[in-house]
Amino acid sequence: MTNRSLIDLEALSTLFPHRVANAGDLVALGMPALTVQRRCSANGPWQRLFPGVVLLSSQPPTRTQLLQGALCYARGAIVTGHDALALHGIQTVSPDGQIHLLVPEARFVRGRGKLRVERTSTPPKPVLRNRLLIAPLARAAVDAARHMRTEDEMLAMFSEVVFKHGVRLDELNTQLIVGGFRGVTPVRRALHDLGTRIRNELAASARSLVHRAGLPPPRWNVPVDDANGNPLGNVTGTWDDVGLAWDVHAFDFDPAPASYPIALKRGSRLAANGVVVLHTPATFIRTKPDAVIAELRAAHAHSRPAECVSHA
Repeated sequence: MTNRSLIDLEALSTLFPHRVANAGDLVALGMPALTVQRRCSANGPWQRLFPGVVLLSSQPPTRTQLLQGALCYARGAIVTGHDALALHGIQTVSPDGQIHLLVPEARFVRGRGKLRVERTSTPPKPVLRNRLLIAPLARAAVDAARHMRTEDEMLAMFSEVVFKHGVRLDELNTQLIVGGFRGVTPVRRALHDLGTRIRNELAASARSLVHRAGLPPPRWNVPVDDANGNPLGNVTGTWDDVGLAWDVHAFDFDPAPASYPIALKRGSRLAANGVVVLHTPATFIRTKPDAVIAELRAAHAHSRPAECVSHA
């Protein structure tokens, strides 16, 4: 039988992350339920954060302690939305509103006050940040965007998620599809606008690199068909006089998951017609411009005359 008088109340808080505990866990350790209740009274040293959840301190709870309390209240839940984004290091959000939790569809947990509990049939695999279970970055971003007021807010947040943290646009679009959410037209529009911006900036950067390389301008954005006349998309540019095509792969950003195999088909089709194809990842345009310039010069110098590659 547990000797309840030997419980060290000062050391007790070290057993629980962020000094937050379920009341049932305290009782299981040997503390009488009446003692827990008394210590959470108006003048007691503890306080209740949510039903059945205790903060082992009389100080106002921090945001982290509120998050831990929410997870204790809705066991099996994970944090998503603005709070998860902040824990991932996203700076364009301020998690001062509702705490957004995801719980499996079979769970029935009520939201209350500033606690939003959302049941989902597709719960993501959580990651651990600051001892808290949170949604992966792509899911957290989509969940946050669904509750933002303006598309400008969404665009700023998505831009940081993509450009600074390396999340692909197709990952974000996939989260929208998998989640089966309603009323997300503004979110789709923001992602589409971001994709357009990326493609425009990529095209401008590609033109700049060709100019810096001292090469004659190619024909830009040239369509390529397969042997049956089916379109395979466009290559970035072609130098028809030397039989060279440049295909910049925007796989890191392209919202079309099938873009990679299509690009390979473009390259195979062009190669079958005697055209040399230089493949360049989109990220290299931004991160390795000098290397791209060197490859462009070398490819152009070693190519040979060929027929027009448009609609090959």
